[in-house]
Amino acid sequence: MAERAQGGPRMIRGSVVVQRRRCGKASCRCTDGESLHEATVLSYSEDGRNRTVMLSTEQLGPVRAAVERYRAAQAKLEAQGNAGLTALLASKAELRRAR
Repeated sequence: MAERAQGGPRMIRGSVVVQRRRCGKASCRCTDGESLHEATVLSYSEDGRNRTVMLSTEQLGPVRAAVERYRAAQAKLEAQGNAGLTALLASKAELRRAR
């Protein structure tokens, strides 16, 4: 994976999400189901399984930016692939009309 000069990754595949959950302690505020604990994580899939990585406050900005760069690159690649498919189908249609 390409690394940036600041030491963070250039692109990251996944999503930044906030998880809300109970901790399981009987005396905790979260037992009421309303005041759940929140953690911001990077969620990604690997080998067909969902994985998460907890993010610190300092990591949020750089990780969100890296995820957005990945999505932008993925969208650009998808558009290029669609344009190639359209061109192929158009050339095949043109060949059929020329016969």
